[in-house]
Amino acid sequence: MGTGKLTISIDLELAWGVWDILSAADLQMAETSERPICAALIDLFDRHQVRATWAIVAALLDKSAAIGRPGKEACWYAPDIIERVVNSRVAHELGTHSGRHVYFNKISESEAGEDLAFAEAMHRANGFSFKSMVFPRNAVAHLGVLARHDLKTFRGPDAGWVRRAGRAGRRAAQVANYADKFFPVPPSPVTAKDRGDLIDIPGSMLLMGRNGPRRFVLPQVTRAKLYMGLERARHTEGIFQLWFHPSNFYYRRDEQLATLSWFLEHAANEASRGRIEICTMESYAARAMTDDVSQRETSI
Repeated sequence: MGTGKLTISIDLELAWGVWDILSAADLQMAETSERPICAALIDLFDRHQVRATWAIVAALLDKSAAIGRPGKEACWYAPDIIERVVNSRVAHELGTHSGRHVYFNKISESEAGEDLAFAEAMHRANGFSFKSMVFPRNAVAHLGVLARHDLKTFRGPDAGWVRRAGRAGRRAAQVANYADKFFPVPPSPVTAKDRGDLIDIPGSMLLMGRNGPRRFVLPQVTRAKLYMGLERARHTEGIFQLWFHPSNFYYRRDEQLATLSWFLEHAANEASRGRIEICTMESYAARAMTDDVSQRETSI
């Protein structure tokens, strides 16, 4: 039996993530909660020696982008958080979550190009790689623009039965979504797919927030889903891609962090036994390049 793979991707956005539906509560949480949560997440990854892909909104590195925005500057400008990721003991990947959290399915190709040009410039200016993309709101579009900016991978929409149920209409999607969250339904393993010059790594599971009705989801259910997702990836030699935002820890923070810590400890143990491999998003591009070179050499 081969090994499965675990990939964790994090959408780091602060107030940029809700710029179009912003509330006073959003600003308060971005200002007061995001930094201690990010610090706790980085500490957990360090403790368990697990790497992740942090997909950052590039405007978080541009102080001028915060000018005129509501609330405190700290809601929109956060080089301190990103510096802490870079200086952690674990070598994380810094991917992009676009320049200013625009929705690629609602903008033109030229607008998408302008946004990615800004994001790439911010990454290059800070010495960060620019290989992986997480689309805001998972709205996948303009893949050709990504390729022209030398991006190599992106996170596709979550795989599994909930997505399939959504094809039956909005009501079916809502019912499926709640059933998936409240019951220990195992997440689907995924495979990395070639999409022209890009590699699509679909999501497997969102570690959801615990506000509203979701606060009634038992932690045992979430842990069961995490365990089964990794097990299914191992048995199928597939990928379990877990993703979340730091804002998913705003409510019931300690409980959420305890759940993630439990999972990271389990994943690290499985990795130490050679049963899974922990991969960043960009590692799939490096693997594809190596495989391609090997195939060409074999054919000579």
